[in-house]
Amino acid sequence: MVGALARADDLADDATELLTGPESPQLAPCAAAGCTRLFLRSHAARRWCTTKCGNRVRAARACAARKTR
Repeated sequence: MVGALARADDLADDATELLTGPESPQLAPCAAAGCTRLFLRSHAARRWCTTKCGNRVRAARACAARKTR
């Protein structure tokens, strides 16, 4: 039990550092519909938290484009 509390304390400290530290301006919400995750933007073009979200958005866009033809 003590080990679990120590891990929870470390997690809380890391979350506080992320939300208030120097990397906080890079924190961004995922642009995929229905995704509620936040991620650190490593470059300006990144919009999704994972490649899975990006693939889902691109597949939906391609499907919508095929339907309009």
